[in-house]
Amino acid sequence: MVYMTILLVSAHDDPRSLMGALLNTALGVLERAGHKVLVTDLYAQGFNPVASSLDFKTKSTAQANYMFEQQRTINTNAGFSPDIQAEMDKVMQADLIIFHFPLWWGSVPAIMKGWFDRVLAMGFAWNANARFSTGLLRGKKALLVTTAGDPASFYTTEGMHRASIEQHLYSLAHNTLAFCGIDVLQSVIISNTTAASDSELTEDLKAYAELLGSIDQETDYIYRH
Repeated sequence: MVYMTILLVSAHDDPRSLMGALLNTALGVLERAGHKVLVTDLYAQGFNPVASSLDFKTKSTAQANYMFEQQRTINTNAGFSPDIQAEMDKVMQADLIIFHFPLWWGSVPAIMKGWFDRVLAMGFAWNANARFSTGLLRGKKALLVTTAGDPASFYTTEGMHRASIEQHLYSLAHNTLAFCGIDVLQSVIISNTTAASDSELTEDLKAYAELLGSIDQETDYIYRH
């Protein structure tokens, strides 16, 4: 057993939902296994997803690109807003980050997209000379855990959505996480949630718990730098 610090980032407004059950399952299994677990419940925290000049304790005198302001803040140690800094501190501690979210419009909910925009800042997670294998968060791992209301057959080249859920998640896995140097594990995908029976959902939760029980040994990667 390799003990890790694991950050759980969740995006769902109802703790009684399947997503809430997945988060609780992860928290229970990982803590019982002896891992240190940090939690970011975006809705419960009222996380602000909107990137703006308020994200910086000081502002440059000239009109600046948001990402360049991020880099300036890192370079000058000027300081980010407390909510961003708190999340950055969690990311720096984490060996593994697990993202829990429902698939909305083929991607993550806006509140989680805002987390990526604001927290994975230029100069903190990446910069012009540090991307992918040289990204500033190299050595960390990520796992995407998502749910979809439609059945798996809808997510095929012949199905309604004309693409798999893995293809829908490609930009997040590749252009965000791998871009920052993070190794990305094979995603956990639960489909057909709107029509699934309670027993089927219980089996999905059991399978997820089994995966997490040996997550420190998991070697099935989408991207490994």
